[in-house]
Amino acid sequence: MKHIFLTLIGAAAILGATSCSQELEGPEMNGNGGETTVSVQIPVSEGVSRAVPAIPEGYKLRCIMQLIDATGAAIADGRYVEEVAAGSENVSFSFIAPEGYKGAMFWADYVKNLDTDYIYTTTDLHAVGYNAANAADAFNNAAADAFYGYMLAGNKSIALTRPFTRITFKSADANYNAYTTVKVTDMAAPTEFNVENGNTAAYATGLTSDELSVGEDGSWFSIYLFVGNNSGATLGEGHDIALTLGGATNTDVTISGADIPLTRNYDITALISATAGDVTDVTVTFPGDMVDPNAPRDIAVGDYVNADGSYGTTYDADKAVAIVYALGTAGTTQDGKEVAAYAYALSNTSRVTIGDDASIIGTATLNAELYSGPAGPAAWNAFVALAGNDNNLVNAMNTWADNHPLTGSKLSAWYAPTASQLVDLVGTTFNGGEWMFKPMSNLEISFPARNTAVFDALNGTGSIQFTHNGTAANYFACEIGPDGRVASVQVDDANHTFSGVLTKESNPYLIRPVITIYK
Repeated sequence: MKHIFLTLIGAAAILGATSCSQELEGPEMNGNGGETTVSVQIPVSEGVSRAVPAIPEGYKLRCIMQLIDATGAAIADGRYVEEVAAGSENVSFSFIAPEGYKGAMFWADYVKNLDTDYIYTTTDLHAVGYNAANAADAFNNAAADAFYGYMLAGNKSIALTRPFTRITFKSADANYNAYTTVKVTDMAAPTEFNVENGNTAAYATGLTSDELSVGEDGSWFSIYLFVGNNSGATLGEGHDIALTLGGATNTDVTISGADIPLTRNYDITALISATAGDVTDVTVTFPGDMVDPNAPRDIAVGDYVNADGSYGTTYDADKAVAIVYALGTAGTTQDGKEVAAYAYALSNTSRVTIGDDASIIGTATLNAELYSGPAGPAAWNAFVALAGNDNNLVNAMNTWADNHPLTGSKLSAWYAPTASQLVDLVGTTFNGGEWMFKPMSNLEISFPARNTAVFDALNGTGSIQFTHNGTAANYFACEIGPDGRVASVQVDDANHTFSGVLTKESNPYLIRPVITIYK
C-alpha cells in the first residue's frame, strides 16, 4: 500500500460563538408551584427560502429539556422529551418549576425512537457523546445534525444552535479519480459536549465509518464534529484522520488534523490534493442557515469586550474593558435595543461608604426574590435619583466611568449591577473548583455554576484581582431597604469564598461596573 500524507493549508477561521441563550430577566430561584411554559426554536430551516426540510426518512426529531439546580446537577424527574413535528421549527415544554430550579439544558437530535439514543448519547447532557453502537451512521448522514442551548430559569423562550462544525472532504486531484470507495479507519473526535457551558472533553472518540461510495462530484465523506468554547482553532496536532480509498487498488491516506478548521456552526469543505508542494484549499461555505464566514462571529461568554465595542478571545491590556459573563436571548430588549450580552468591568470603583451620615433609606424588599430580578441600568438610575449626585458611591462610579470611557455605539453606559446580575457574574466566575459558597445571611440565594470561559478569561489577564487588595469585599447591588440594609454580595479572594449578604449602609462598598452589549 502507498501512504500519502496530506497537509491542508486552510482559510483562517475564528472560533464560532456559543449561543447559550441565557438571559438575566427574572430567573426564578425556587419552585413556586405555578406552571411554566418554555418555547424552544430549533433552527432547522433553510436560510433563504425558510422552507423547513423534511425529517430524514426513518428518523424522528426530538427535543430534550433537562432542568438543573444551582450547582449544575440534573434535577431528578426533571428530564422532558418532546417530538418536533415535521414541518415545524418550534416545540413547547410545560412544567412545574421544582425547588432549586436554576436553569435548563436543551438538546435536539434525530433518533429512531424518542426514548432511545441513536447517534448521540444523552444520558448526561453535560457529556453528550457519540453512541459507539451507531457512530458509523454519523458519516454522510443529515440525521447527524443536532442542536443545543442553555437557559437560566425565569426565561420563557430559547433559540437553539448547532454545537458542530460540519466538514466535507472532497477530492480536488485527478490522481484520485480511479477510487470509488472510501473508509475512515480512525478519526479522533472531540466528545463529551457540555450543553450547560458549551465545552468539550478530550478527544476520547476514534470514529470509524463503513465503506462509503465516493460521490460523483468527488465527495469522500462528511461528518459533524463537536466544537467547544475550549476548542482550538483546528482538530489539532496528533489528531490526524486515517482513511482508505478503494477501487481497483487500495490506498491509505492520512490528513493532518492540525490543519482542519474547527469553527462552530460553519460548513467547511476540505478540497484534498495529493500534489507535493501544492497549497490545498479549504473553502468555507454556508448552505442553509449556517454562518457566513465573512460575517463577524456572535459574541460569546468569556469574550473580552473592548472600549470600541469590538470583542474576541484575545486580551489586549490597552483595549479590553470587560468580560462577557452572560448572553441575551432573542427578544430581550433594553432601552429599545435587542440585548446581545452582558459584561462586567475588569476593575472596581473606589471602596467607599454609601454616605457620610448613613441616612439614605430605600423601599426595596430585601429577600431572595430581589436577587433574581431583571438586569439593566434601571435600578442604578433609581439609586442615583434617590441618593443624589453628591453621594459617595455615585461619585465613585462617575469618577471610575470618566476614567474608563466607552466609544462603541453598541455599548450601554456603565452602570452598577442589579442584585441578580451581581449573583450571576460572581457565580459564573467563581462558583466551582476551590471556591466555595459561605452562607452569611438567612437568604436562600442560588449562584450559577462557574463558567470555565469566564473564569479563564479573568485569570487570562495575568494581573487583575477581583476584590479590594485580594481580601474580602462587599459589592453594591443598587437596592436599599426601609431599614437601611443593603443588598450585596461578598467576595473573598484570600479564602476563596463568596456569599450573598445584607449589610449596613455604613459599611464600605465596591461597585463592579457592568455594561450591556446590543446587537
